[in-house]
Amino acid sequence: MKFHFKKKLAFATTLVLALGTVLAACGSNDKGGSAPSGTSEASSSGGSGSPTIVKWWTWQPAPEQAQRVADAFNASHDDVQIEFKSMQYNDYVNALKLAVISNADDAPDIIALQAGSMLNFYDEYLEDLSPLAESAWGPEWEDRYVELGLKQLQSGERTTALPYFVSATGYLWYNKTIFDEHGLQPPTNLEEWKHVNSVLSAAGITPFIQGAKEAWIDQDTFIVLANQFGEGKIYQAEAGEIPWTDPSLVQAMGAWKTMFDEGIMQKGALGIAHYPDAYDKFAKGEAAMIYNGTWNNSHMTRTSIEDHKKKYGIDKEYEVVPVLFPDMTGTGVKSKLFGGPDVAFGMYKNSKNKDAAWKVLEWFSSVESQTINAKNGKNPAIKEVPLDDSDVLTDFQKQALKLQSEQMNDVSGKREFLYPELGTALKDALDRVATGDKTPEQAMQLVQEAFDKIKK
Repeated sequence: MKFHFKKKLAFATTLVLALGTVLAACGSNDKGGSAPSGTSEASSSGGSGSPTIVKWWTWQPAPEQAQRVADAFNASHDDVQIEFKSMQYNDYVNALKLAVISNADDAPDIIALQAGSMLNFYDEYLEDLSPLAESAWGPEWEDRYVELGLKQLQSGERTTALPYFVSATGYLWYNKTIFDEHGLQPPTNLEEWKHVNSVLSAAGITPFIQGAKEAWIDQDTFIVLANQFGEGKIYQAEAGEIPWTDPSLVQAMGAWKTMFDEGIMQKGALGIAHYPDAYDKFAKGEAAMIYNGTWNNSHMTRTSIEDHKKKYGIDKEYEVVPVLFPDMTGTGVKSKLFGGPDVAFGMYKNSKNKDAAWKVLEWFSSVESQTINAKNGKNPAIKEVPLDDSDVLTDFQKQALKLQSEQMNDVSGKREFLYPELGTALKDALDRVATGDKTPEQAMQLVQEAFDKIKK
């Protein structure tokens, strides 16, 4: 589904808020950072005998990991070289909007994207990759990708981006090192969560941390709650099949309020960003739990731990592990993950280096590139490459990864909304409920009113 022109104009003015809804993702160290040093400023269409420079903009993977990816490509290619720019997610959204819509000289050749509203908005600025993929891999090329990978990036026969890795969320990540020191187990329900919080708080440790200033992480949290109270209902509401005031969605909003009322959310949660603020505190061992997705798998690798030691000046090797989000219904329901392609890469339609850009995109979906992803704890987008646990710190974490592979075969749905205005309305509703300005019923009525305007 594509936006009408007037909706695209409205979207451009709210892109930073609306696209904070993910994931991306689905993202940190794993949401990117400042551009690393050493990236080339060479001409994008090199002179005689010089390589063609392909500009790759992204917020994922993390800068250190992106550097390893670019280095691997550049080492094996003489005619094409990657020049990458890695940014924090919100900075990326701003920079991309300005560069692409204005067709700036420094616009990227390869664009990082998310499924949903972001992909819809940039659709007209992207090359259809289906013909290129079929030429490279044959008529059955789609079968190369895992089930969660490709579908959300396609519209009919048109493919606007290729998945770099897939991800799912619905996890409470906990610092097992801290939990073991205090004789604790990860919580499976609200009462256990309150107990864990009381023990850790008494020890001077922030129990759980969330950057609830950001729309994407709050939306992720609401989706996991919504699926607990009525699996799939939130997707039915987005499709217009049931109202946003459905009792299960109101109950989910009530559970969100409970997280604030019962002190699950830390004080000041609405005032900090998830990346880097909340994530940094978790990575440094200053907070014992955080809500996140499979993109955080890299936190379990020795390579990531060494990166953290250098970045944060710590010398402790924290063992962090994902568990399914605790049951907030009080009925013993088991949470499910939800997700799809985490970050995907498309080709800018106005790129002057399309042949070279495709060479990079094709390599991103190669066994070599996907193996780098797998070793970084990312769930590969192609079937040929399994998740690699050789760099994972402990056997306990390796078992968690095996369980994750099973859980990702039974997801409840997707992360991203098709309509950016919907994400904005939901974030406003979540904020108002958290501060006590609106009841859950009133907040969901506001979401319904916003949805009605979208559908007109």
